[in-house]
Amino acid sequence: MKLGLLGGNTKAKILDLRRECGTMLKLLDFAEYFVTSNIRREFVIGETGMYRKEIPEIPAEAIREAVANALCHRDYETGTAVEVNVYMDTVQIVSPGLFPEGDSPQEHLDGTASEFCLRNPAIARALFRAGVIEQYGTGIPRIKEACEAAGVRFRFEQTVNSTVVVFERPGSQVTVAENGSASEDEERRVITDTAWNVPLGDLSKNERRAMELAATNGNVTTRALADDAQVTKRTASTTLRRLAKRGLLEWIGKGPSDPGQFYRIPR
Repeated sequence: MKLGLLGGNTKAKILDLRRECGTMLKLLDFAEYFVTSNIRREFVIGETGMYRKEIPEIPAEAIREAVANALCHRDYETGTAVEVNVYMDTVQIVSPGLFPEGDSPQEHLDGTASEFCLRNPAIARALFRAGVIEQYGTGIPRIKEACEAAGVRFRFEQTVNSTVVVFERPGSQVTVAENGSASEDEERRVITDTAWNVPLGDLSKNERRAMELAATNGNVTTRALADDAQVTKRTASTTLRRLAKRGLLEWIGKGPSDPGQFYRIPR
C-alpha cells in the first residue's frame, strides 16, 4: 500500500510518501492513522469527562470502509498497489481495477445493486469473519451513511484501470461567487490550509517556512531555519519553540546544549 501526503491538489509536491506492507488488518490501521493524522480535526472537550474528543473532518469509519473495500475487491493481477493520498482539498483511495461488468458504484449508492460475483471471495470471507466488513455489498452504503451524517461530500471516479473514492475535505471548501471565482479573502483562507491542522494564515512567514522545512526534510534545526529564512539564530530558535508550544512541532534532543537536537512534525 502506498500512502502519500501532498502539498497541493496534484502529485507535483510530495511532503511524505510511504510504502507499507503487512497483513490487511495492519494496512487498514496504517491507512486510517495516516489519514486522520494528516487532516484537520475538531477538538471537543466536556462530552467525555475531562478528556477531549477528536473528530476528524472526514469520518474515520468512512476512510476505513473505503480502504477495506479497496483491499477486498481490487484486481490483484495488476502489479500496482492500493493508494491512499491526502491532498490539500481531498482524500483519495485508489483501488486497482474497475467494478465487475454489470455492477457500478451508483447502483450501490442508489440501493439498486443486485448480487454480483466477488472478485476475491476468499479475501472477502476472511475480512467478514474478522469483523472488518459487514454483509457483502454494504460497504458503499455505509460510506454514504457516515459521510451524510458528517456533512462530507464524496464521489466515485473510474479511470482506465482503477476505481477512486474521492472524499472532499470540508475545511478546504470555498463558496464560489456568482462570477465563478472566490473572493481574495476566501482564496487566502482556503489555499493556505494545509495538512498541519492549522490555517497557514495563523502562522507567521518564519513559522510557515519552519513547517515546510520539517515536512520536506523530516526535521528542522535552528541553524537550518536561520540560514533558509535569513534570520538570526535567536529568531529561529524562538520560532521553533513557539511552534513546539502549539503542538505543531516536537523537540527531539538530550538537552538544551545537545548539538544534535532538532524539531519534527509530531508522529
